[in-house]
Amino acid sequence: MKKHYQKYCIHFAYAIISISTFLFSTRTFSQENNSLSISEDICKYVKEKDLKLQRIVHDTIIETKRPVLFMSNELLNDNEIIGSYSATPIKYRHARRDDRRGKYIESELVDNSIEYNNDGSLTETIYDIYKNDSSGKLYAIKDESLKSISDYVKTKELIKIVEKQGFKVYKTQEAYYENYYYIKSKTCEVKLDNWTYNELKKNISYITSLDSYQIKLKSLVQQTVPHSKSLDKYLGLYRIQRNKMSTANINAWKNATAQAQKLNDQISKLGEQYAGNYSFTPFDRMTGLRQQFTDNLGASKGVLGM
Repeated sequence: MKKHYQKYCIHFAYAIISISTFLFSTRTFSQENNSLSISEDICKYVKEKDLKLQRIVHDTIIETKRPVLFMSNELLNDNEIIGSYSATPIKYRHARRDDRRGKYIESELVDNSIEYNNDGSLTETIYDIYKNDSSGKLYAIKDESLKSISDYVKTKELIKIVEKQGFKVYKTQEAYYENYYYIKSKTCEVKLDNWTYNELKKNISYITSLDSYQIKLKSLVQQTVPHSKSLDKYLGLYRIQRNKMSTANINAWKNATAQAQKLNDQISKLGEQYAGNYSFTPFDRMTGLRQQFTDNLGASKGVLGM
């Protein structure tokens, strides 16, 4: 009966305690990484995607006087959501039920930095706490919701940047997959994602540089055609003559293979410039030419022991 009474006291007494008594209240943060600004546009996005900003309720356990945090389920109006926020240093998880050892209680926000033997009582979802810079009120928001907001803000900024550069933005219309925004440069289809955002922040002429790269790469790949033909000729001779190939032909084949290898090295080195970047798709991937060249080069090196 005593425990039952304690639990209801926690949820309904609302003995509000000073924010300064909590560990997360006074630390200073970098504005770049730990601030959140919600405009009318972002507020609309938050509500459309049901990302939820939940007001924090401070309470205290009557018997132990331990301060606790809960998330209110009260719906917030636009005026309360819109504004600037500063992050607090601790991340939290939500308790589904009481801890058997009395470490936390049902619905409490639990400090994620503290090691607990989680028996399923705590959710895997991580919550961040933000303080409204004007009202001083605290709000919880899921980590994944923050990422969604961040991606949305970056996409809006990206659209402005590329439209200013004269590109037309379009969006995919997938029924079962996430839709993305794209542009078409001179040589590629470019996805407006985090990678493109970061590249443009480093170099505002990134898309122009990407086109220059593709033009240079195409030029090198086109140079593989005579090399492929030369290597293919010697591979054909080898299939027919085997160990009866003349020394002159073998030496010529070795020289052709060495020259082809130099070109392949140039292509590989150039390719390193955008290695790992899957945010663009060339209109002309030249897959057939490159495959034929690498196949003939690999086969020639194998036979010649180079």
